[in-house]
Amino acid sequence: MKKIDLKILKTMLISGANNLYNHHYEVDKLNVFPVPDGDTGTNMNLTMMNGVKGLDNKDFTTFKEFGKEFSRGLIMGARGNSGVILSQIFRGFFHDFVHNKEYTDMKVLKPQYILKALMQAKEYAYKAVMKPVEGTILTVIKDGASKVNEECKDEKDSLVVFQALLKAMQDSLTLTPTLLPILKKVGVVDSGGAGLVYIIEGMVYGLKHNKPIAISKKLSPENNKFDFSVNNDEEFGYCTELIVKLNHIDSPDFDLSKTRSDLEEMKGQSLVVVEDQNLLKVHVHTLQPGEILNYLQKFGEFLAVKVDNMTEQAKAHSQTIIATRKLANPYAVIAFVPGKGIDAFFKEQLNVAETIFYSNKINPATDDILRTIAAVDAKVVYILPNDSNLLLTAEQAKKLEKKSKVFIIPTVNIAQGMRAALSFNSSLSGKENSRIMTNEINNVNYGYLSIADRNVEIDDIEIKKNHYITAGISKNNRKLKILASSEDFNITVKKLFDKILWKSTEIITIFKGKTATEEQIANLTKILEDNYDIEYEFVDGQQSIYNFLFVVE
Repeated sequence: MKKIDLKILKTMLISGANNLYNHHYEVDKLNVFPVPDGDTGTNMNLTMMNGVKGLDNKDFTTFKEFGKEFSRGLIMGARGNSGVILSQIFRGFFHDFVHNKEYTDMKVLKPQYILKALMQAKEYAYKAVMKPVEGTILTVIKDGASKVNEECKDEKDSLVVFQALLKAMQDSLTLTPTLLPILKKVGVVDSGGAGLVYIIEGMVYGLKHNKPIAISKKLSPENNKFDFSVNNDEEFGYCTELIVKLNHIDSPDFDLSKTRSDLEEMKGQSLVVVEDQNLLKVHVHTLQPGEILNYLQKFGEFLAVKVDNMTEQAKAHSQTIIATRKLANPYAVIAFVPGKGIDAFFKEQLNVAETIFYSNKINPATDDILRTIAAVDAKVVYILPNDSNLLLTAEQAKKLEKKSKVFIIPTVNIAQGMRAALSFNSSLSGKENSRIMTNEINNVNYGYLSIADRNVEIDDIEIKKNHYITAGISKNNRKLKILASSEDFNITVKKLFDKILWKSTEIITIFKGKTATEEQIANLTKILEDNYDIEYEFVDGQQSIYNFLFVVE
């Protein structure tokens, strides 16, 4: 009979996080639209990893301390809607252990406690979403919690409870396409539900074997996995500076150009390598300073070594900003942007105070948003998420922000973000500005062009892999829909324009992405010149995935 104490619970959660990590790229691929922008698995993975990171090298004496630490880590690291919902599931699970004195002296997580905690997890998950949709992760946690409360109310073995939970969730996940027609049409199960099942599967393994599932060392999209060993936007790594006294300056073992090349292959950034007589001076930013040191040691003796943790320095700097905030500015607008060119456009043309970058590979965490709010140091802050997948994370940050008054303008694309920013009036109150900006976001159309990554039929349009695909929001339909797909660029774009251009359209702003070609730009220009009497402007947006984003005003 298996019992869950604090040590086993920690093992279970690490195992759950590892199992999700090993499969998160598979979860990413369960996106509905046939463009390679699925990020549910990545968001849930990063959220979960931030939670278990807080458990490392810590000994807990109570479930209250454990639950507070893990829940806080999840909330601060929550990315995307799926990450926020996941954080709320575990927040609900640990709620009574953290807040109810009845559990203060609890040493073992008994089955009856687990059953009650699962029902709390379900309640918190549904509360996190304004308009809950069945056939999603919400259904999976609901069905799992309800089923085990029916089947295991007299069970004494915690392993049996979690095995029943896993089976119920797997069954529920299989049925998600019957509840959400778009899943059935595309031929996938819900991605958030799949991510949750992988977590529970890992937890069951940890409980059964008293050790976590091993984490895959090397993941890549080519084998349906992803490599996170490369530095990302939130990891600064270590600033490593050293001086090596070369043993044999003329030795064939040492070659300056090869040394530079080798250090670059080790993912070294901001690299400076200088040879001065018999001394080698190196400056490099890296996530693995030990690897750099081991490599260079073969050339001689270290005369000086200096390694600074830039991640911790950055956090300390952010905490200093937060602690010393005086709300010097009356207001500030923060916008989420998917490309460096769009970043510049929002700051220079729309007077946005600060931007937060997001992409198909990584979304900002709750903590990233809180640090940005602190940095703008304003009494009133307006946040433009510009993506439906970022709304819940923004709302989570709003709840946690203690100093600034925060308004979330529910923009779900770049077009709505532009319109909201243009509608801002510094002479109005925060509440009045929020009302006007929110009302204005529906007075703009939006569309995109990308390349399909698989064969599928959606919105009654047959889509083939590697064909052009357009989707848009028009005046008659405020929901994003696939509008055309073809191997012919001009035909696909013309069908899109016929749907999203109004008779009263004055200007269309076209953000060209990293994959846009000069030929495509020329073709777009000709289509607009020959068929529509409107102004147009090209902006180098530098976004990934989407060849072009279209904003119609």
